[in-house]
Amino acid sequence: MRQKKSFYNMIGAMASYLVSIIVSFVSQLFIVKVMGIEYSGINGLFTNIITILSVAELGIGETIIFKLYEPLAKGDYKKVSAWLCYYKKCYMYIFFIVIVIGLIICPIVPIIVGRVNFSENIYLMYLIVLLDAAFSYLFSYKRSLIFADQRNYIINIIHIIYIFFMNLFQIAVLILTHNFYLFLLIKVIFRILQNALITIVANLKYKYINEGTQQIDAKEKKDILNRIKAIMFQKVSFVINKGIDNILISIMIGIKTVGYYSNYFLIVGAVTSVVYQLISSFSASIGNLLTENNKEKSYNIYKKINMLNSFITILCITLFSNLITPFITIWIGEEYLLHNMIIVSFSLYIYCDSIRRSITIFKEASGICIEDRYMYLYMTIINLVTSVMLCYFIGIDGVVLGTCIGYLFLILFSYPKYIFKPVFGKKTLDYYKMNLKYFICLVIIFLINWLIVQNFSISNNYFQLMVNAFIAITTTVIFFSICFCKTEEIKFYKNLILSKMRSDK
Repeated sequence: MRQKKSFYNMIGAMASYLVSIIVSFVSQLFIVKVMGIEYSGINGLFTNIITILSVAELGIGETIIFKLYEPLAKGDYKKVSAWLCYYKKCYMYIFFIVIVIGLIICPIVPIIVGRVNFSENIYLMYLIVLLDAAFSYLFSYKRSLIFADQRNYIINIIHIIYIFFMNLFQIAVLILTHNFYLFLLIKVIFRILQNALITIVANLKYKYINEGTQQIDAKEKKDILNRIKAIMFQKVSFVINKGIDNILISIMIGIKTVGYYSNYFLIVGAVTSVVYQLISSFSASIGNLLTENNKEKSYNIYKKINMLNSFITILCITLFSNLITPFITIWIGEEYLLHNMIIVSFSLYIYCDSIRRSITIFKEASGICIEDRYMYLYMTIINLVTSVMLCYFIGIDGVVLGTCIGYLFLILFSYPKYIFKPVFGKKTLDYYKMNLKYFICLVIIFLINWLIVQNFSISNNYFQLMVNAFIAITTTVIFFSICFCKTEEIKFYKNLILSKMRSDK
């Protein structure tokens, strides 16, 4: 049952993100072509500001999901209902906190944006985006139950409906009215509709959630508050890492450059999101697995997931580096291309963001948050300092590389010490050896592809795109298979594929 749900979740995640990626690219195309590059920059900048505002959530969602695993496994529905009631109250407080903090920073928004060449009111656009951020917390607490019950695919189906129709209406508004206020307001309306639909589905599927009278006792509340305090550093750090780049670029370089950067980062975000969704589809099953307290079994599962994560990451990086130039040329035009070295910087960013997913799902499922809480604070400081310094010396690449350096601190120091060793009972040297092999494989495959693509030019961009994709896929599959053909993990996936093929006959 665990494998079946994980499979459904993976398919649902892939479908959701494929739809999201396609409609996001179409929407971005119309923003750039109909409204202009500065509107793309404003949209990207506001998205980053709102990302930083989401720090008010403080990791409550992850903590509650962790608390739901055990009562769901035991069929203790009164306890499940009690936790959801508590979660609902927390999210109501968060709704108001986001509004208040958002209004406090409102006066400095024009300073962050800088000089612009359009007539729309910056304050009004920002307030609409702020409403969208706040409403994302209303009526959304019940999605945690669906997630903890390993039925992510339900949320993904609803998300597909939401993202498709929202973008459809937004594009129609841009074409018919050129009104950016309406463009932003449509997202707020569809956000409310999405949360309402998730609530209806949850009420129908889990009828007991509205029947509970059991309360969370003081000891459990204290425990969850301690966990939230611990995870707060992690949440704040990752929110700043994800949200600060556009703000730094806007302040240090300009809003127009944010527009160019946003076009690239839309693609980068799509790539990293695919990896995240594929690997996170195992999260609930991992949470269920760790309740068995079998470290050797957990380690064997980790090795399999880590190989899958590494292969997907390497494939995504080679596809990105090979396809980004012809894709942007076809998508919005050659005039929106940035220099080639940004491809290397973003490739490193994709690696740092994606390769850690296999270990972080074990961290989240095992509830580790107190032991490593200060590591995320250090990561944030490293990111901010290096991003500002490198941006001053080398420009936009410096902002990307600064974020990578912060991630590398976690990957090389925090994860092996605070997750790998305690969860699996293994030496940290095993972690370094395992992941060094995958990194060396990535470097070789990346260099092979870079040398081929940079010296192989075709006048037709569509044909270039197809040829580059073929080169990326074939070199990655062949070289990765050769490097790891004798490992137990690749034998496992080979047998899994063969058994699936036989069962389909």
